[in-house]
Amino acid sequence: LPAPAVPKAIGRQMFNLIRNEDVIRQYLEAAYVRGEAFDGTFEDGFDGWGCIASSNADADDSKDGAATAGGGGNGGRGEPLGTKIRACTEGNGGHAAFASILWSAPASGISFYEALQQVPVDVLLLFGGDDPWCTEAVGKRMHVTLASRRVGAACRFVTLKNVGHCPNHEAPTAVAQVLMPWLDADDSEERRVVPLDSLSQIQEPWGEVVIREVSIEESESLGLVDRVVSSMVG
Repeated sequence: LPAPAVPKAIGRQMFNLIRNEDVIRQYLEAAYVRGEAFDGTFEDGFDGWGCIASSNADADDSKDGAATAGGGGNGGRGEPLGTKIRACTEGNGGHAAFASILWSAPASGISFYEALQQVPVDVLLLFGGDDPWCTEAVGKRMHVTLASRRVGAACRFVTLKNVGHCPNHEAPTAVAQVLMPWLDADDSEERRVVPLDSLSQIQEPWGEVVIREVSIEESESLGLVDRVVSSMVG
């Protein structure tokens, strides 16, 4: 439903604040470990990651010198992620949708961890090891909660060191390395044992990523402070 006038006006102010490019950049700097993953140093796309500087150097050797891989017309850089995020807010209805979500009542009366216990399928938890918000402590509590289910479904927990809140974007090669064996497994029994960290170190364009699986025993040994912090989720 459309938001009432006063909440909508408040939502407009908040919407304009959080979509400010400086604010978006600050969020990205907090969410990512390496700025090169989002600042336009590399051009990301469905064809993989390519270094803009290298692409432009190759283009200079071509007959017409046209820049390739998105580097042309932008000073030898790709388009920063913050600019792309800002562009997504320019369409019609963006503010109204934000205001409606902002003032909507919670969808359920149960907690996050209670909802997790009701998930009937196999679950792979894949966290950035340096995520400032969804910390390893949160992942460990999720791991223990999922492992306590009585449905017989598999659950594994893997962290990627030197990766922040958006592992699929900041470490796509490492994510694929972990995800593909899980997806290729035939059933829950195989997903419980298939190696997910056979390559413990992956080289992304901007740095090394270390893959580490967290055992259920380690997750169960969560300390008091981490228990309190993780309880704030949901």
